[in-house]
Amino acid sequence: MNSDDRHNHYDEEEDVEETFVDDDDVADVVHYEGEEGDMAMDDEDDEEEEGEGGERSEILLEDDSVQGFFAHKEPVFSIDLHPTQQNLVVSGGSDDRAYIWQLDTGEQIAELSKHGDSVSAVGFSSDGSLVATGGMDGKIHVYSVDKREQCATLDGPDEIQFIDWHPKGNVLLAGAQDASLWMWSLPTGDFMHVFAGHSAPVTCGRFTNSGRNIVSGAEDGSLIVWDPKTAAIVRQFTSQDERFHQGAITSLAIARDDQVILTGSVDATAKLVHVNGTILGSLGNATESVEAVGLCDVLPLAATGSVDGSLSVWDINTMRLRTTLRHDDSVTRVLWHESSPMLTSVSMDSSVRTWDARTGECVRVWRGHQAGIMDLALTRDGRTVVTASDDGCCLVFSE
Repeated sequence: MNSDDRHNHYDEEEDVEETFVDDDDVADVVHYEGEEGDMAMDDEDDEEEEGEGGERSEILLEDDSVQGFFAHKEPVFSIDLHPTQQNLVVSGGSDDRAYIWQLDTGEQIAELSKHGDSVSAVGFSSDGSLVATGGMDGKIHVYSVDKREQCATLDGPDEIQFIDWHPKGNVLLAGAQDASLWMWSLPTGDFMHVFAGHSAPVTCGRFTNSGRNIVSGAEDGSLIVWDPKTAAIVRQFTSQDERFHQGAITSLAIARDDQVILTGSVDATAKLVHVNGTILGSLGNATESVEAVGLCDVLPLAATGSVDGSLSVWDINTMRLRTTLRHDDSVTRVLWHESSPMLTSVSMDSSVRTWDARTGECVRVWRGHQAGIMDLALTRDGRTVVTASDDGCCLVFSE
């Protein structure tokens, strides 16, 4: 997340069960009566809603959600699902607050300590024992999930752009506006390393799936592979190579075997690189910044989402465009379903869409938000989506 604008070797296809969902969108009719305690509307809006004879007109709102969480009141930037207790959600936003809440009821479980600025990143540890919140105040708060107690406050970097937990241990990584990455051991909060190599804000990063390396991208257009044990640079790609990005990197994804990395950039391209230092190719059909990328873990497919509303699916064996799907506004996040060719995307057009990447069919559209969606999380079975939006709400959509 930027401080000024919150916009993260397969040869044969395996048989995967197809899932198709009927379109059973629900529309609710909401009456604004203007009574005390009802939603406040300004005079101009009131006038627009009054028909001839002063009668109040009806506003038709689509809401396909099955549950929601509404405590934030201001834009929500980040959301995550507990890895084992998938009924637990953590969310954080521009109200400087983070909450743990229940997926099925929307009930608030815990209000976490307030940050001094917007909460830009949240996440449960890989075993679910801890949860962390990172803020634009440069602080990270870490809590015991079971005890609901804060166990550490981490300082060091300035504005936190992202956080990521090690896949096999309670080690936390954070990227910052000051071009650095930091790593701590939890729950003690012991400082482990600072990673220096970028020359501009670190916009995205994560541990590899094995946990043996760290990959990060920055506004200077550089992509770095790190050794987490020594904080040494293992591999680096920069804009000095004209084949690589010529603008800020916005997002990255890592293949299941950790050998291939996909990056998106404001230069309207995505790049596919190998960890051995080879630039495999450029994926470039977008007309504006590529803000979201993802790699399928069962087929040789990549997805790139752009500010121009396009969601492109690529064959990474041939580096050819397979299909272009569309939202009505900027694509903000994409997630491939676990062990599936299904893909879910969210957008500033306020919709959640699930696609079958093999055919390009949109098998589900969910609506309910009144502003753009900033983040999403999926249950492991891919049947439930939880979203964070600019409208200050978190919504739950389920098949």
